[in-house]
Amino acid sequence: MVRCHSGYNRSGLVVAQWLVDRGLTPAEAVARVRRGRSPWALNNKAFTSYLTAGLDIAALLVGLDP
Repeated sequence: MVRCHSGYNRSGLVVAQWLVDRGLTPAEAVARVRRGRSPWALNNKAFTSYLTAGLDIAALLVGLDP
């Protein structure tokens, strides 16, 4: 079980990434997390962008200085 403080974004991102790694598209993974948790899950647009870009690329981008 994966759970963060509210259970909407961080844990949702982990579960959605796990689903993407198993063949779902990012949109399908987000929809599945929202069906299972809440329609408001993964409401952080940056997090849903991480799924599309890939967490490895997102980690590199987050590390860049503005």
